[in-house]
Amino acid sequence: MTEPVVFRLNQATETEIANHLSRCDADFVPPLSDRVDINNYAHKIADNATRFEAWVGVTLVGLVAAYCNDGERRIAYITSVSVLREWQGGGIALRLLEQCVEYGKERGFERIELEVDNENASAIKLYGKQGFMIGRVSGRAVTMRLNTGKNVHMSKQRDYNVEIKDTVDHQYAYSFDFDVMHPYMIRSFEPFFNKGSLLELGSFKGDFTKRFLSYFDDVTCVEASGVAIEEAKRKLGNKVEFVHSLFEAANLPKRYDNIVLTHVLEHIDDPVRVLKRINDEWLAEGGRFFLVCPNANAPSRQIAVKMGLITHNAAVTPAEAEHGHRCTYSMDTLERDAVAAGLKVEHRSGIFFKALANFQWDRLLQTDIISKEYLEGCYKLGQQYPDLCSSIFLMCERGDSK
Repeated sequence: MTEPVVFRLNQATETEIANHLSRCDADFVPPLSDRVDINNYAHKIADNATRFEAWVGVTLVGLVAAYCNDGERRIAYITSVSVLREWQGGGIALRLLEQCVEYGKERGFERIELEVDNENASAIKLYGKQGFMIGRVSGRAVTMRLNTGKNVHMSKQRDYNVEIKDTVDHQYAYSFDFDVMHPYMIRSFEPFFNKGSLLELGSFKGDFTKRFLSYFDDVTCVEASGVAIEEAKRKLGNKVEFVHSLFEAANLPKRYDNIVLTHVLEHIDDPVRVLKRINDEWLAEGGRFFLVCPNANAPSRQIAVKMGLITHNAAVTPAEAEHGHRCTYSMDTLERDAVAAGLKVEHRSGIFFKALANFQWDRLLQTDIISKEYLEGCYKLGQQYPDLCSSIFLMCERGDSK
């Protein structure tokens, strides 16, 4: 009879750690012995790291070691994740990571970080399952981060006025968004519009908001960036009611017949929590919720993977992270979060087939290469192949509270 796996904290000796790492050496990418002296490394882990261990009998079969420094920044750093080859595939590494994350949350660490080789796709996938997102790429080294702070404060953790600024190599929004995607989003929404009120969550500078004014007289926008609200007010005047708040903290006076959340959910620290507020507090009975996110499986992203520009379809690039992206959704993960919040998904589709990056589209739109007929063709093709679209779209209705 096979002995059970037993999980323990900080029980392994320096010698047991060294033996375990030596047996796992070839499974590291690149091999661990190419980077460190294993005995010295085991000594450092035994002396300084918090160790989450999996044992079978007297054998250490799995190990996650993290440096949990109690400095001012309260950031934990996972230095090693390993499972003996004959015990891989049974969920041991994921369980140890879960224990590490829970340990960090209980002790008030704001973030957990780790570094992985960009060729170690299986490890990147494993960390992604636990909620880690790519924060920085330097050569082959990929830094992944998991924010563990339970409270989100506009002034403490994130500066939304900074996140909307263009960076050196990436714009927050492109002409392609304003001139192509916005009209096609409205076209995709229009058959499902209810009469009555509209709530837009995340209005940015009001360009998309303006397109709703011919459909609705009662429009409310919630936006976290005060700079964006001021510019939107200059464009729209008193035609729109603006609420300067995080979605997590917003206190809204009523329920709404239509709610729109476009290219925003991927910026939110706890997306299911916000979706649950939409379902439980803000969406009227019979109301419609229009949810759009950039698509991880868009051909432009898949091409970027093949070019080596990003590690995998759902990667969060450094530039996207600077703009506040927390994840990149595909149709299945977007619907997963909507359903988890209690929403009923009534319609799903894609918006605009897209094989080029936004900056490439901006250049093409300045030429006569792209015709209106070609844009129309890309939109119609996107209806046929939603998983190959620039954005994915769910129309939801209010479900039972969970």
